Amino acid sequence: MADNLSTNKKVVSKGYKYFMVFLCMLTQAIPYGVAQLIQPLFVHPLVNTFHFTLASYTLIFTFGAVVGSIVSPFVGKALQKVNFKLLYIIGIVLSAGAYVIFGISTKLPEFYIAGIVCMVGSTFYSGQGVPWVINHWFPLKGRGVALGLAFCGGSIGDIFLQPITQEILKHFMTGNTKTGHLTSMAPFFIFAIALLVVGVIIAIFIRTPKKNEIVVSEQELKESKAAQEKAKAEEFQGWSGKQVLKMKWFWIFSLGFLIIGLGLASLNEDYAAFLDTKLSLTDVGLIGSMYGVGCLIGNVSGGILFDKFGTAKSMTYAGCMYVLSIAMMIFVSLQPYGSHVSKVAGIAYSIFCGLAVFSYMSGPAFMAKDLFGAKDQGVMLGYVGLAYAIGFAIGAPLFGIIKGKASFTVAWYFMMAFVIVGFVLLVISVIRIKKIQRVYIAKHQNQKAEVKED
Repeated sequence: MADNLSTNKKVVSKGYKYFMVFLCMLTQAIPYGVAQLIQPLFVHPLVNTFHFTLASYTLIFTFGAVVGSIVSPFVGKALQKVNFKLLYIIGIVLSAGAYVIFGISTKLPEFYIAGIVCMVGSTFYSGQGVPWVINHWFPLKGRGVALGLAFCGGSIGDIFLQPITQEILKHFMTGNTKTGHLTSMAPFFIFAIALLVVGVIIAIFIRTPKKNEIVVSEQELKESKAAQEKAKAEEFQGWSGKQVLKMKWFWIFSLGFLIIGLGLASLNEDYAAFLDTKLSLTDVGLIGSMYGVGCLIGNVSGGILFDKFGTAKSMTYAGCMYVLSIAMMIFVSLQPYGSHVSKVAGIAYSIFCGLAVFSYMSGPAFMAKDLFGAKDQGVMLGYVGLAYAIGFAIGAPLFGIIKGKASFTVAWYFMMAFVIVGFVLLVISVIRIKKIQRVYIAKHQNQKAEVKED
C-alpha cells in the first residue's frame, strides 16, 4: 500500500514551478496593475469632470487602504479552507466589477464604494493570493527570489500600462490637461473587460500543488533543514512584542515611519493629478513608465542594500532619494505648462522615487526582524506596517487639502518636510535600537559564558 502511494507521487520540475512565478508576475502586471497602479491617472480627469475637490476625491485611496487592511486577514484564513482558484476568480470579478461601478458613478460615495471593492478584490489575488501561491510552490529553497520576481510584475506592468492608460484617456477627453474632462466613461469599461479577460485566463492555469505532487526534493529538504538550524542558532532572537511596546525608541521609530507615510502618499497617489497640470497626457504616461523602471531597479537593489549596509544606511539612502524626487516636483510646479525641463525633471522624479520604493515594500519585513529580533517577528511586522499604513492613509487627502488651501507648490514643500522629519526620526531611532540590541546580546553572551565556566 505504501509503495503504491509513493509511486503515485511525482516531483514537479523547476520549470513548472517558475511557470507559476510567471503567472504571479502576470497577475501583478495586469489585474493588479489595472486595479491599483493606474487609478491615480484617473484622478484629475474625474475631478474636472464632476467638479470634485482633490482632497475629497483622494479619500478613495484612504478608504480602500483601511478596508483592504481589515479584510486581508479574513482572506488569509479563507485561503486555508476554500479552493484557491475560486477565491482568485472572486477577486478578479470584484475588481472588474469595481471598474464597472466607476463607469456608472457620478457621486463621490459611489466612487468610494468602487475604490473599496477594487482594493478588496485585489487582496484576493495579489495581497494574499500571490504569496499564497509562491509559498506553496517554494516552501523552502528559492522562496525569496520567487517572491521578488513575482512582485516585480507590478513594476513591469507600470512600464506599459501607464502610457496605454494616458492614450486611452486622451481619446475620451476634451480640453487641455489642466481643464480637460471626460466625454465618456468608456475607459473604465475597457479596463474592466481587460482585467476580467486576463484574470480569467490566468485563473485557468494558476494553482497550488496537488496532494500527489512533490515540490521539494529530499536533498533540498536536508540542505534547508541544516541551513535553518544554523541560521536559527546565529540569528538575534530579540524581544517579545510586549517588551518592544515598552521601548521608547520603538515608538519614536513608529512615529517616524508614520510621518514618512504622510509624505509618500502624495508621491504615489497624487503625482498624476499634479503632472496633468504641467505636461501633456503622453508625457505623464512616459513618466509613469519610467517610474515602473525605477521601481523594478529599486525592488531588486533594496534587498542587496539592506543585506550589505543594514537598516540605518539603507533608509538614509531611501530618504535622500525621496527628498530629491520631491525637489523635482517642486521644480516642475514653478515651470510654465509644457516646459521641456518639466518633462526632464518629471522623469528624474520617477527614477529617484522608484529607486527608494524598497523602503516601504520590503523595508518593513527586514526592519521588523533586524531591529526587534526573530522572537515575535510576525507581530512586529504588523506594528511596523501599521504605522506606515496610518500615515499613508492620511497623507493623500491631506495633500489635497493643503493644495486646495494654498497651491501644489506649498503642498510639495509640506510633503518634503514630512519626509525629512520622518526619516530623521526613523534613522536616529534605528541607531539607538541597534545600540540597545548590542548591549542586550553582549549581556546574554556573558551569561552563557558564566554558565559554561560553572
